[in-house]
Amino acid sequence: MTRLDRFLAAPQLQQIDHIDVGAPLARTWFAVRHFDLARSPFVAALFSLRTIPERIGGNSTTHEHMRLDDLTGPDSGFRLLDEGPASITVGAIGKVWQPEISFIEVASDTYAGFQDPGWIKVAWELRCESRGSGVTRIIVEVRIAATDVESWKRFVGYFRMIGPFSHFIRRHMLSLIAKDLGRPAQWERVQPLPGDALLVDAAGEATHGVTIAAPPEDIWPWLVQMGCRRAGWYSLDILDNAGVPSATTIVPELQELHVGDILPATPAGDAGFEVLLLDRPRALVLGGLYDMDGGRQRRFTDVRPAHYWHVTWAFLLEPIDATHTRLHVRARAALGPKGFNLRALTAPLLHHVMETAQLRNLRRRVEATRIPSEP
Repeated sequence: MTRLDRFLAAPQLQQIDHIDVGAPLARTWFAVRHFDLARSPFVAALFSLRTIPERIGGNSTTHEHMRLDDLTGPDSGFRLLDEGPASITVGAIGKVWQPEISFIEVASDTYAGFQDPGWIKVAWELRCESRGSGVTRIIVEVRIAATDVESWKRFVGYFRMIGPFSHFIRRHMLSLIAKDLGRPAQWERVQPLPGDALLVDAAGEATHGVTIAAPPEDIWPWLVQMGCRRAGWYSLDILDNAGVPSATTIVPELQELHVGDILPATPAGDAGFEVLLLDRPRALVLGGLYDMDGGRQRRFTDVRPAHYWHVTWAFLLEPIDATHTRLHVRARAALGPKGFNLRALTAPLLHHVMETAQLRNLRRRVEATRIPSEP
């Protein structure tokens, strides 16, 4: 339920646009609340076209600014109906099909009940919703209804012409705000993750993420059972699991995991990923220290040999809401002098391909097998 339901619960037309940005809720709402549409030449041109009849009649108004407060000003026809901590609801009642729109003044507490024939009711809400610690969704929802059948017929004809421009303005506004604040992937790459402090001199890192329609506790069992000769890595099995298909169900006997355990990385041998951190059901950090001369794995906290690979692989489950979780994954590596070889040059591309496949397949498995909780 949104605040719009109080004012226009049963619209004849409803349109919703949204975009996710890489900024916290408070910063995003400040940017949205004070955003100036007049900075866009496209929007300014569209408003100029819309006001041609008024300019011919000598009643045009120059829009130096088009912020939310300007759009709900005395001469706009739109009125502020409601405002919350991260939302604003605006409405108007007018004969919108006219070259010069006639508006009727209605207070917010009588807007919902207004039913005089001959009018169109337009209400829209701009709101922000947190999608994690550093990601916010900006939503624009528009609802329209007529007070009688004849007015609706007139509106439909009008909207066929003006509707595409209205939608363009909303999408363009969202894209400009997203350009200012950055996209979620940008935030994901710079936010601290568990495991970062374990390898402070990393020469490189790669961050990926996926949103899964499940709470963290439903995803966690899939993470702890990973490993070659275990449930697999859910990636390209022909490359990292000897061609054996990764598990498609949760394996009960693989749910016990402890710091210090080694998750096998190959079909044979002792090398693998050491469990460095367990924070159930939030964070799992794997890693390894590999002796390039001796061809063997050492404990992560051992003194580094002369030539080495030192890596961490972190998985963080961040709840978005009651039914969605963002899984952040970051791989980091510090390489000794002998580590910079052909394998090191090709590793980033290979990791990207494998990690992308892993997250895609993991999401599919979790969502396919999850039993939704009762409402």
